[in-house]
Amino acid sequence: MAMQPARADETDGPQDQQPQTADDIVVYGPRLGLLPGVPPENELNEGDIAAYGANSVGDLLDQVGGAADASGEGPVVLINGRETSGLNTINDLPTEAIRKIQVLPQRVAGRLGERPTRRVINVVLKNDHRQITGNAEGSFATAGAGRSYKAEINLLRLKGGNRDSLVFRSERVDPLFEGDRDIVSEPLTAPYDSRGNIFASTILGAEIDPALSALAGQMVIVAPVPAGNAAPTLGALAANGNRPNFTDVRDFRTLAAGKRIFSVNGNIARQWGKTALSLNARAEWVRTDSQSGLAGVSLTLPGGSPFSPFTRDVRIARYVGDALRQQGHNANLELGGDFTTPVGGWNLRLAGNWQHLAARTDSQAAFDPAPLQAAISAGTVDPFGALPAGLTLLRYNFARSRSDNASLRATLSGRVLELPAGAMRAAVTAAVRTDRLDGRWEFLSVPNATGFTRNEAALSGNLQVPLLGDKSPIGDLELDLNGAIRRLNRIGTVEDFGTGLAWQPARSLNFRGAFDMQRLAPSAQTLSDPQIVYENYRIFDFVTGQTVQVRYITGGNPGLPVARRRIWSVGGTWLPFDSANLILTAEYSSRRTANVQSTLPPVNAQVQTAFPDRFVRDANGVLTIVDSRPVAFAYDNSDQLHSRIDFHGSLGKPGPGRAAGSRSDSDGAFSFDGRPRFNFSLEHNWILRSVRRAQLGLPEIDLLAGGATGYGGGLARHTVRASANLAGRGVGMQLYGTWRSETLIKSSETPSPSDLFFSAQTNVDMRLFADLGTLAPSNAVLKGARLSLAVTNLLDSKQRVRDGNGLTPIRYQPYLLNPLGRVITIGLRKVF
Repeated sequence: MAMQPARADETDGPQDQQPQTADDIVVYGPRLGLLPGVPPENELNEGDIAAYGANSVGDLLDQVGGAADASGEGPVVLINGRETSGLNTINDLPTEAIRKIQVLPQRVAGRLGERPTRRVINVVLKNDHRQITGNAEGSFATAGAGRSYKAEINLLRLKGGNRDSLVFRSERVDPLFEGDRDIVSEPLTAPYDSRGNIFASTILGAEIDPALSALAGQMVIVAPVPAGNAAPTLGALAANGNRPNFTDVRDFRTLAAGKRIFSVNGNIARQWGKTALSLNARAEWVRTDSQSGLAGVSLTLPGGSPFSPFTRDVRIARYVGDALRQQGHNANLELGGDFTTPVGGWNLRLAGNWQHLAARTDSQAAFDPAPLQAAISAGTVDPFGALPAGLTLLRYNFARSRSDNASLRATLSGRVLELPAGAMRAAVTAAVRTDRLDGRWEFLSVPNATGFTRNEAALSGNLQVPLLGDKSPIGDLELDLNGAIRRLNRIGTVEDFGTGLAWQPARSLNFRGAFDMQRLAPSAQTLSDPQIVYENYRIFDFVTGQTVQVRYITGGNPGLPVARRRIWSVGGTWLPFDSANLILTAEYSSRRTANVQSTLPPVNAQVQTAFPDRFVRDANGVLTIVDSRPVAFAYDNSDQLHSRIDFHGSLGKPGPGRAAGSRSDSDGAFSFDGRPRFNFSLEHNWILRSVRRAQLGLPEIDLLAGGATGYGGGLARHTVRASANLAGRGVGMQLYGTWRSETLIKSSETPSPSDLFFSAQTNVDMRLFADLGTLAPSNAVLKGARLSLAVTNLLDSKQRVRDGNGLTPIRYQPYLLNPLGRVITIGLRKVF
């Protein structure tokens, strides 16, 4: 059925008339919906949008995202009923340019050739609008340091369905060091120091030399090297016996890396009758800089050395050089285009994207001590003095990668035939994609290289069959069938198929059920990313119950298989009141995935048994190397229930002479009909079951009862999120809260002191904003200016972690889990 606009008396304000094809998705009325019989599940007008106080569409979608998409696949975003080439085309649009946002039922996505389980959001723009926006923000942590700065210039012009926009954005994040927080460092295996400490050559804790102990009047097990003394005597060493030198390495280790980001994003959209073209170009440059401590070396000083005052061999532990640094440089360029036009009674869409990413990481590693030790043993180098630069050069690890990803997609959608219950619709998509990545890396002077090319051709289709129409006594009933076949070199042919059933017994109530069978090939990056090595990476070893510093390896794994996933879901949406914007949604989903790809979980007994080649220990059983590149699990199964309440509207009655929905310029941005606006949402995610098995023959791991996918804690059974916004007469306030139930990570199948208990945690964010032009209407300079004050983690909530003995491991200190803590952000936005 062709779409019909709302009657004039049903619209809520002046409409921006847009040309339509038979399958354009355009809304002219608040409740008639984007398609016949498919009203939006949620709809926000200008006043509702302004109550969020969001600067851009991207910010707004983040805030309303729970209502838009709980599937994890991401919503399909339309602009004036037309698909876009990606989020780059929509995220930077200022909210003042929006007339309405509508959230549609999942089944609408199938009519666009998308996966039917995805949500669809339609952003209706104003027809004529020009705007220049400047935005500046500064943030700091109340615990000290943790500063960051952002600046943005946004240019936009809307005219008769055409759109031009250009956005420049810059961001700087200052590095945060462990010395800026009260971090306790883990014990070292040797007493390293910038000047040096002397200890016995056999084992730490043994007597260094009886003659030294006699001079000190006590048994000396550690002797500090005196400052500025390149040839210390026994007497000088005995004076401070057992009082070692100490270098605070916290000033050489970053909790959060420094970062510099610059990006530019441009969009052009043109419309000629029923034909439309949009182009997008975006470039981004990112530079990061972090530090991982000092390079420590333990050197043997022979008893017969001309530099030794001892009669026996001893060892000297020293830090050498400056902090070990890791620097990253990424350059990202994206181009996208989207063309739509009617072809007969159908709609043709052509979409293309190209992305180029160049990444470089340079990491310093400790130097090879063998040449220096040989020189000390030969008596040609004094280990107490300045060490020769040629023998203490830091080694460099590096990783380089260049990738190009290009895709072209053609979708033909429209009516197939008319049935008694309505029009049968189909969408057929043909797509090609190529991914190419070239990488090389060097680890401890050993070079490696990789090259990867993957080509993909795909054909997919969606068919929507109305079984019962709106005149049926039980309401609308529609069947959705979808399938896809993809051919990939290196992998072969993979297929997807699914079916769904949507039932709408009343205008305010709908139900949906779906089944999907998918085969998921690993991404090109997951298979072929070059290895990156992090030195002195802090990790908790659940096997020994110790926090240790390891060499931590990330990158791609070319041996990952194709995953197979089955998803069952059933859900519904209910709007209980015609006169109130109250929306209740709930969805149950069950996932069964085989050969699931995942990052390496925390090192406990089960994980070490399943992936023994990923962990290296020294002769004392201390963990020294962790290879965390992705691995494949035999299966991962989960069931969850997601529910949400959304409520938005106005408080009080419209002022005299004002109709609901009307706007008076003197009222400012937040009083469209003289009444304050509010938005409220509450959602609950309840994981009923989540189990994983690493390999057949190994025990099944319950992720809700001690299993874990990462070091940050186990899987929370319950997560509750709430948000509330209130705005009127130029001022507004927002509150966001998240609560997660307690979790557990077990070190083995039986209770152990190494088990970790993570307490339940509540986090609250707050934001205040004021339209200065409304508060001071006589001041022309302040017109269009908005001042905001945001507090992230308002209560300064910290995750509390305890082991089986009730103690907090060093790795799980609160500021290691959340380095910033409470952060205050002050922003000034000006519309010109």
